[in-house]
Amino acid sequence: MTLNTSVLKDTWRRANDENGGTRSLGLAFYKRLFEKYPGVKPLFSTPPEDQHKKLVASIGSIVAAVENQDRLVPYLQAMAIRHLRYKTENEHYAAVAENLVAVLGEHLSAEGDWTDEMKETWQSALKIVCDVMIEAASNPEKYAGSIEGAGYQKDGFRKGDPRPWELDEAVKP
Repeated sequence: MTLNTSVLKDTWRRANDENGGTRSLGLAFYKRLFEKYPGVKPLFSTPPEDQHKKLVASIGSIVAAVENQDRLVPYLQAMAIRHLRYKTENEHYAAVAENLVAVLGEHLSAEGDWTDEMKETWQSALKIVCDVMIEAASNPEKYAGSIEGAGYQKDGFRKGDPRPWELDEAVKP
């Protein structure tokens, strides 16, 4: 299946507008994540009421940059390297992806349609995201040069930037 970027963008816009917006989506994401995957809860020191803002900003950044791989790939690599600090393990990526698709489907179907095409598009996109991030997290030294060229430090953060989870072209809620 070819990745349908317009489906990603349209569904993300809908997530911003429907069923309480991305705040509702983000809080539902963490509620379900901690219920279904309780082993990940200790990885989070920020309460879901605050953490969901980072999640939503990250997803918005990914969706906005989906057609700009030169920006998206180093962003994902840097995010993966940052997540090493939080003790993220490779299997956590699949849990987050599964959880996001499930919650996004519930969120969008509350006021409209959630089609098989939407689900498959998000699953495909998140598989790519997971693959890029797992590769970078498994080999951070291999990607140090490319992320530095994109403005990130070797630890995945941007110097003096308190919001490294956002890209300039993020689709804001």
